[in-house]
Amino acid sequence: MAQTATSRQTGLRRALVTGASSGLGAVFATALAAQQYDLTIVARHRERLETLAEHLRQRHGTAVEVVVADLTQGAALRTVEERVAQDQALELLVNNAGFGTTGPFATLDPDREEAEILLNIMALVRLTRAALPGMISRDRGAIINVSSIAAFVPGPYDATYGATKAFVNSFTEALHEELRGTRVRVQALCPGFTHTEFQQRAGIDVSTIPTWAWMTPEAVVEASLAALRRGQIVCVPGLMNRLLVLLIGAAPRRLVRWATGLLAHRVLGR
Repeated sequence: MAQTATSRQTGLRRALVTGASSGLGAVFATALAAQQYDLTIVARHRERLETLAEHLRQRHGTAVEVVVADLTQGAALRTVEERVAQDQALELLVNNAGFGTTGPFATLDPDREEAEILLNIMALVRLTRAALPGMISRDRGAIINVSSIAAFVPGPYDATYGATKAFVNSFTEALHEELRGTRVRVQALCPGFTHTEFQQRAGIDVSTIPTWAWMTPEAVVEASLAALRRGQIVCVPGLMNRLLVLLIGAAPRRLVRWATGLLAHRVLGR
C-alpha cells in the first residue's frame, strides 16, 4: 500500500471513500469535495486516484489524500483500518469498493468468488468496525454502504454478488438499530443499472438493457446524500427502481427467482 500527502490539512471534517478511482466512488469524492470535505480516497489504481485528487484540489481547494490499496489483501486492509480508527476528523465513510461476477456458479473461479466476498463484505465490515467507535464517542458521523437492488433478489448467474449485497443491507439495517440514541447514521445505498464501468467488468451486455432503466452516477450520489440528510436507512435511487423493489417484495419468491433467471439469460447471454 502507498499514499500521497495532501496539499494542505484543514482538520475540519473528512470523508474516506473506497473504490474512488472511478464510477460512484469518484462521483462521491467529487460531490463531497464540493461540500468542502477533506478527503481520503482509496483504490488500487494510483494514476486515476492522483488525477482525481489533483482535479479536486484545483477545483475545490480541498485537501485530498491518496491511498493506494487492494482491500482484498489483509495487510493493506489492516493499514486502512488503522487510518480510519485513528482519524478524529472522520465524519463520513463511504464503503463503495466492490465488484460482481456473472455466470453459472459451478463454473466460476473460486478464488475470484472469494475475493468478491472479501471486498464486498469483509472490507466493508472491518472498515465500518474501525470507524464506529470514534464516531460514537464524538456523537457524529455517517457511513454509506454501497449495496444494490440485487440485494433484494436471489439472482441466478450472479449468485455471489447478490448474496454479498443482501448481507450489506441486513448488516446496515441492524447497525441502524444499534445506533439509536446516537447521532451516527448508516445507509445502505441500493442503485440499479448505473452508467459506470461495473457492468462491463461483470460481463453484462449493456446493449440489452433499455435506456429507461439507467441512471447516471451523479444522480445516484445526489439521491444518496439527500437520503442521508433525511436519515433514510435504505436508499433506492430512481422511481423505476423503487417500483421494482416494491414489486419484488410483493411477488412470490419462486416467481422472483424464475423471472430473474429469464432476465439473466437476456443480459448475460446465459
